[in-house]
Amino acid sequence: MIRRILVLAVLGGVLAACGFQPLYKAPSGAKQAVSVQRMAAIDIPPIRDRSGQILRNELRDQLLPRGRAARAAYRLDVALTETQADLAILKDATSTFSRYTADIKWVLTDLATDAPVLRGDNRRITSFPIAESEFASLEAEKDARERAMVLLAEDVRLRLALFFERGS
Repeated sequence: MIRRILVLAVLGGVLAACGFQPLYKAPSGAKQAVSVQRMAAIDIPPIRDRSGQILRNELRDQLLPRGRAARAAYRLDVALTETQADLAILKDATSTFSRYTADIKWVLTDLATDAPVLRGDNRRITSFPIAESEFASLEAEKDARERAMVLLAEDVRLRLALFFERGS
C-alpha cells in the first residue's frame, strides 16, 4: 500500500514538472482559458447542404459553448466533400454494407488583417449496414453522417484550442 502511494506521489510530481496543463482550464485568476475566450470570437459562415448544416451546428456547439463574443475576431470557413461507397457486394449485385467518407478543408482568418492564420484538413470515415428495410438503411446512413460531423467538429476544436493556447 505504501508503495502505491509513493508511486502515485512520484508520478504526480513528474507530471507537474513536465509542464502539463489542462487545455480548457483557466489559469489562476482568469475567468476562462485563453482558447475558450478566443474561440468565442469565431464566426462560422453557413456550410452548404444538409451535412454542412449539421457540421456548422456541431462546430458552434463545441467552439461556442457559452455563446458568441460581442464582436467576431476570426472567421472559420469550411468546405465539405462527401463520398459513399458500397463495401460488401453480394453475388446478386446487392450491397449489405456501405462506407461514408467526409473530408473538410478549413481556414481560420483573422478579421483585423483579413489574413489566414491557420489552415487544416480533416477526414472521417464511418460505415453503416444496408438493411432490407429502406427506412432502416436511410436512418443508418443518417447516423453515420452525423457521427462523422461530430468527430470532424471535435478535430477542428482541438486544433483551434491548441493554436490559441500556444499563443497563435
